[in-house]
Amino acid sequence: MKRRRFFQSALAAPAAGNLLAQQSGPAGSELPKLEISPAEAVGEYTPRFFSAGQFASLARLAEVLMPGPEGGVGAPEAKAAEFLDFLLSQSLPERQQLYLKGLDALNAEARRKQHQSFATVSLEQANALLEPLRKPWSYEPPADLMTRFLQAAKADVRTATINSREFNAGQSAGSRRPAGIGLYWKAIE
Repeated sequence: MKRRRFFQSALAAPAAGNLLAQQSGPAGSELPKLEISPAEAVGEYTPRFFSAGQFASLARLAEVLMPGPEGGVGAPEAKAAEFLDFLLSQSLPERQQLYLKGLDALNAEARRKQHQSFATVSLEQANALLEPLRKPWSYEPPADLMTRFLQAAKADVRTATINSREFNAGQSAGSRRPAGIGLYWKAIE
């Protein structure tokens, strides 16, 4: 840019600002105020990694593994299934395959024994399907895919629930000293 052109554009800038101010209306007019709500409070969650059926089964599994106490916070209130959907979309392929195959095996077992998907079984039926979790723990990982999946899911659901903002807020309700401040996961926008 030549020096002469620079000075011409620098002198024209204030005039252009005045022209825009005249076109936008009187200086005293206010812009309308819009109500803003957080993204998680609007609409329904759509799974990013799992299919709709797999996500519904994962949500039911989380509800059975970590129910909320009376008036307390459990996996459904802490949105543990939603967090696990996000976490597994960013995980290693081995972990992803464990969950995908495990949820498919859990649904197949529920269809074979109860003639419905795991997402729709009752609590008693779900407890019968989660029998592999009652096997004694050992240092060696189980050879059975269903048992490996259920053990991993149980640990992940518990961790996601306990480290959630909702769980920590529920723990500090009625207390003078808040519990777990700053110890929860928060999405980065």
